[in-house]
Amino acid sequence: MDGRRLGKAGLAVLLLAGYYGFVRHTGIGIPCLFRYIFHLQCPGCGITHMLLFLGRGDFQEAFHSHPVIFVFLPFLGWVIIKSVWNYLFTKKTVWKKWEYAGMLLFLTVLLLFGVIRNFR
Repeated sequence: MDGRRLGKAGLAVLLLAGYYGFVRHTGIGIPCLFRYIFHLQCPGCGITHMLLFLGRGDFQEAFHSHPVIFVFLPFLGWVIIKSVWNYLFTKKTVWKKWEYAGMLLFLTVLLLFGVIRNFR
């Protein structure tokens, strides 16, 4: 395993944890540029709130903040953990057909959700 890869992964985890703690304690997060320009919610709007509610154990509010990500979270967690593991130890990421199909389904549902929630 390459020490630089492990260092990059560690830095990414540290930055994400720091951002989570900052947002949780200050309520100040990164604003959505898409929402600012177009006055519409992007497909990712609500993810930060969902993660904050998950951190508090409030699963109902987490679901209402972003139902698509909430439902796909176990699959996304698997794909992220597998990809990071492969990046650190094998230097390549190989997905199986079901993982590609799952990612295609996820992205399709996410885009449809992004359109539908702005026009209902």
